[in-house]
Parts: sequence; C-alpha cells; structure tokens
Amino acid sequence: MATSQNRCVFVGNVPYDTTEERLIEICEEVGPVVSFRFVKDRETGKTKGYGFCEYKDEETALSARRNLQGYEINGRKLRVNFTDKNREQTPQKQVAAPEEADYQPTGLHIAITAISSRRATTDGDHL
Repeated sequence: MATSQNRCVFVGNVPYDTTEERLIEICEEVGPVVSFRFVKDRETGKTKGYGFCEYKDEETALSARRNLQGYEINGRKLRVNFTDKNREQTPQKQVAAPEEADYQPTGLHIAITAISSRRATTDGDHL
C-alpha cells in the first residue's frame, strides 16, 4: 500500500496572486486531489508561492510531476516534484574508471613536444 508521502508532490513557483482554488483546479487536471496545502506567511497570511498536493495514489502523483512541470500560470512556470522525504532516487550513471594501461591523457604528447620545442628555441636564442 502506498503511503501518503508517495502520493504528495511539491508545487512551487506559484504566482502570489493565484488562489488555492485555482491551483487545486490545475492539480485536478491529472487526477483527483485528496488534499492541498498552500504554505502561507504566519504574519501576513499571504502565500509563499508554493504548496503541497496529495493525490489518491502514487501513479497520479507521478503523472502530476510529469504533466504539471512547467505548466504556465500568469507567466510563471510551475515546478513540481516529490517532497524531500520521498523524492525518487534517480540512479547515477556509473562510469567505469579506465584501466591504468589504457589511460592516455589527450594531447599530452603534443604538450611535451611543444615544451621541448620551446626550450630548444629559447636555449638557442641565448647562444
């Protein structure tokens, strides 16, 4: 069974004049919204430009991340991702280290030749 954390997405870069109702409508374009929480400043009560949307299942949350990422509202593009606690781990591409015998820095022989030529020319100039 999926936990609520696997069903919850962060919705950021929301224009400050966007209402919670409008943002819920946008989030519902990918599926039913279980809950939505707009983060507000405690002192002013104004939104901070981001919130958290909980969907009924993980598949709908994945769809929201794919389909609402970059959704434009009043000239701003939404940023949608999983919350820190449940962010999907993207596998890092592992690059095998070259065998020491196979490793040859690109251009090393050219650099050595250039330095040797410069020294020969410079040394010859002082004669």
